[in-house]
Amino acid sequence: MPILNKISTQEKVDFVRNLSLLVRSGAPIDQSFGVLAEQASPSMKKLLVDGKKKVEKGTSVSEVFANNANFDGVFISFIKAGEESGTLSENLEYLADWLDGSNTLEKEISSATLYPKIIVTFAGIMGLILALWVLPSMVQVFKTLDVDLPFTTVILLNVANAVDTYPLEIILAIILILAFVVILFQIKAFKRLFYKVILRTPVIGPLLKDYELAIIAQLGAVLLKSGTSIGKVFDILADSASNYEYKDAITDISERVKKGTSLVEALRSYPKLFPSIFSSVVAVGEETGSLGHSFGSVSAYLLLLLPLPLLCRFTK
Repeated sequence: MPILNKISTQEKVDFVRNLSLLVRSGAPIDQSFGVLAEQASPSMKKLLVDGKKKVEKGTSVSEVFANNANFDGVFISFIKAGEESGTLSENLEYLADWLDGSNTLEKEISSATLYPKIIVTFAGIMGLILALWVLPSMVQVFKTLDVDLPFTTVILLNVANAVDTYPLEIILAIILILAFVVILFQIKAFKRLFYKVILRTPVIGPLLKDYELAIIAQLGAVLLKSGTSIGKVFDILADSASNYEYKDAITDISERVKKGTSLVEALRSYPKLFPSIFSSVVAVGEETGSLGHSFGSVSAYLLLLLPLPLLCRFTK
């Protein structure tokens, strides 16, 4: 069961930092896995015990994690790059920083959206109570009154009457609609269209762009500091992007950079996705040879600003 085998982000951070310490101290990977398995959760322990056996047979560290759903392409890429360059310990530290930063950002977003989640849940419960119990009893009362009712009241009463008359049919319709939406999101063409529209939606669009850019800048900074080539960095960024608009744009940027186009020129071809402040800072880094530092600066700037818009937009 995937849920039962889930490994928390915090446990991954602790594991990666501890593994980095052991590798730096000169401990072999298989021995390190054995030591860390002793204090791991059941899911992580099973992975490390199996991994220890695989490493002893010649399997690489990145391959140990490659077939486990708890570890995404970014995780694997950090470790693989470290193995190939002989800087596994350093890359594990960069990976831990990335996981820690992502975890912090997710917690901030979760905290900022807690209030609206409570409001929406409460409103849904109140709406359900009104539709199932309050409004049906009011229908009979209004029928005895010989008065013209407001249009909104008529709509509410008709909804209440429908719920009272066809409860099973309405429940079935809701289930079918939800199933249809789930099926739609399995279709790539629909997901692309959805993400394209949502990025152009007022309030939500800018918020999502801020979030995507923060993730891109943060991950890009850590990858560049780890010694990953710029072409490989954008390949990883494309794989990790959650929004198809950014995924397609980053894939194109990666191809252009590999063909010799400057990074800033490629970024500026997508002004709606990468604002001028982003491309301008990257341009400075590209000119001075400090691209990793530039990505880090943009990341720090966006991460500093992101919680405030979240709190303001969701609590107004």
